[in-house]
Order: sequence, then structure tokens, then C-alpha cells
Amino acid sequence: MQIIGVDIGGTTIKLGCVQDGLNIVYRDRRFSPRDPAQMAQAVFDMVQTARKRFPNAPVGISCAGSMDGGGYVTAGQLGWFNAPLGELIEQMFGEPVPMDNDAMCALYAEAAYGVLKDCSTGILVTFGTGIGGGIITENRPLRGHGGLHGEIGHMLTHAGGRPCSCGQIGCWEAYAAASVLRQMAGGMPVKEVISRVRAGELADVWHAYLHEVALGLASLMMIFAPEIIAIGGGLSNAGDIVIDGIRQAVQDTASFQIFNPFTRIESATFQNDAGILGAAALAEMEFA
Repeated sequence: MQIIGVDIGGTTIKLGCVQDGLNIVYRDRRFSPRDPAQMAQAVFDMVQTARKRFPNAPVGISCAGSMDGGGYVTAGQLGWFNAPLGELIEQMFGEPVPMDNDAMCALYAEAAYGVLKDCSTGILVTFGTGIGGGIITENRPLRGHGGLHGEIGHMLTHAGGRPCSCGQIGCWEAYAAASVLRQMAGGMPVKEVISRVRAGELADVWHAYLHEVALGLASLMMIFAPEIIAIGGGLSNAGDIVIDGIRQAVQDTASFQIFNPFTRIESATFQNDAGILGAAALAEMEFA
């Protein structure tokens, strides 16, 4: 079975036709228009081109930003506030097209094909410009009222702390996003920071940052008692030094012993193709 996954990002739209779970047999890429109607048209055109080779393949869409249950998207990268993208796409396609935000689609990919496969309760946390992610339990995403999912990065870890881009004060994201590590290192790129840490430098910066990461992870562990927490986003590309550092920081930060021994902290399986694979997994869940 072939399924088309579309990943709408702040700069590009990526499309892949996924066969048998992980095999991407066709790819397409275009620049992301800023107008929602033009975006819907671009996605439609790309899918129609793909369907010439893969007729009637179902479609799922991953989109940057936050999304409500009706497909209205708020995405700073695209300059959108409550853009009716879901409605525009379904009108254009004339068929249901499941859509979710990029962090949730990355979660679907991990749950269907990656480190969270067959996991009773798992959490994906992505560290990049912000912090995103989601929770899956018994192979289904955990959602709240109105079909919404929580914003992991905007739980409050510092009462009266620094302002966050969302307008709140003291969000976890304002202290533990990968972009904050860069700020803590005086503007040094994260890749270089990790390289310096490997060389035994920047220990104070690194440990202070990992402490902030651990504060949020410890809270998630206490609330959800997950089997696995998967670490994704650009930070996880650095390999074992990051995952091992996070594991140790959680041990050092969290004094509880109830869930700590039972929750595994692992690196996410997918990086660049997480959006495509997750969008395809979303479509498979909807149409199976």
C-alpha cells in the first residue's frame, strides 16, 4: 500500500509516497507560500502529480505551528493566525484529508515505525527553536478537549521567570529549547557547543542547560509514568553525549524513585523524514 505524506514547513513543502511503512519511493519539494490559499493549492498540485504515479493513494498532512480540532493553523514561521488551512485543503481535494501539527506527526512516526512502536505509554519531546512533542498511549495519541493536544514546551517550570514567545512567563521552552543553549554559549551554534563539550569544555553551560531539560522531563515522568521518552529535534542529532547527559541530569535533578528506574530516555529514530512518515502514519490511522 502506498500513502502520501506531506510535510508543510516554514520554508518548504516536502512530499513523499511511503510504501510498506518506511520506504519512501517518491519525493517532491517546493517552497512554502505565505498565503494559506496558495499553500492549499501548492499541496493539491503536488499530490495530484504524485497520484499520477500512485492513483488513489490516501493523503496525510503534517504542518508547522499549532492547530485546533478544525484545522485552523497558527504558525509564526508562516505568519498565520487561525488560518483555515484544513478547510481550504478539504474543499480543494473534495475528500477528507487528515492533518496535524509537525510535532504530533513526528510522534506518529515514532509510534508506528520507531522507538515508540508497541510502547504502552510514550512521549516524544523535540528540542529545536522551541520545544514540541506529544504523548501516545496504547497506540493512540492523547488529546484533550475539542481534539486539541497539549503544548509540552509551554508548561510552566519557573514561576515569575523569563518571558516566552507565547506571551506566558516561565515556560519550559524559554529555558530548555535548543536555541537557548546557543544563547547560553554566547551565540555559538549548537553543533559547535556539542563539539566543545565533547572536548571537555563549556561544562558549566552544558550542565546548567541539562538541568533545565531535566526539570521538564521529570515533570512529564511524574504525571504520565511513561515507558519511554524519545528525544527528537536538532539536539538529538548530536548522539550519545546528549542522551547520556539528559539521563544523568534527570537522575541528578529528580529525587523521586517511583518512576525513574522504569522510564527509558532514548533518541528518536527519525529526523529529516519524520514529518513525511508521520503524515503517512496519520493517514493510515484514519483510513485503516
